[in-house]
Amino acid sequence: MKNDSSIRVFIGGDVFGSVGLSCVQSLLPSLISEKSIDVTVLNAENTTGGTGVSADDAAALFDSGADILTGGNHSFEKRDFWPVLSSDSRILRPANYPDSADDAYALPGSGSCVIEKNGVRIAVLNLQGREDMPAIDCPFRKADSLVSSWLAEKNPPVILVDFHAESTMEKEALALFLDGRVSVVAGTHTHVQTADERILPSGTGYITDLGMTGPVRSVIGVDPALVIKRNITQVLYRMEGASGPAALRGLIVDIDLETHKAVSVTRIDLAAQRQE
Repeated sequence: MKNDSSIRVFIGGDVFGSVGLSCVQSLLPSLISEKSIDVTVLNAENTTGGTGVSADDAAALFDSGADILTGGNHSFEKRDFWPVLSSDSRILRPANYPDSADDAYALPGSGSCVIEKNGVRIAVLNLQGREDMPAIDCPFRKADSLVSSWLAEKNPPVILVDFHAESTMEKEALALFLDGRVSVVAGTHTHVQTADERILPSGTGYITDLGMTGPVRSVIGVDPALVIKRNITQVLYRMEGASGPAALRGLIVDIDLETHKAVSVTRIDLAAQRQE
């Protein structure tokens, strides 16, 4: 149970398309209220048309109760969104994309932020994996550097990590690498919720993948007929989002404010009102 000595966070899986956005708008406010959620983090990199997020859709997610939006391999998809990445510190992209002092190669935005809610400092770190993903900088070294700097502060924040990765092995390895140093490591990207939520030996809450917030009758959010046709013909047909019933998926974690260790983890798979 949540009490004055703990903080309750909800980390939501990849919001996919207009169906996922509508699902967040209809379910997230009541979830926050009914479960007394203190901090909400949503992965938003698939919100607009399945790839990237627009300024309007990001605003709608914030209006629904999100405190921080994280990203992944589609974070830079919409070039007109780049100025928003640079101007709004609440919207993250993976921290381990290469840095450059040359403006010609510099990327917008940041991979981490620290906010304060009800007197509690919360750091959110967004990382991207490298196994079966683009070859970017090492997520382990980037995490070690940033987490070490936060832990060296006089008042270290509660640290939440969204690891956007394909490989389950890489996700578990990073979680164990950070166990006891961060409060939560939650995987995103595969759009398939895993049933392995747990508290690791040194107190870090973990799940391999939060799952997708979006259409239930789909293939990772996409119209099944198109995905089947694409697999049979090996022709790259345009991938379009599915319609129909939706679900909000993610993880609720209670975190002790003295130790910053997770004390409970609850997997969320909440169905929206069924509408065909």
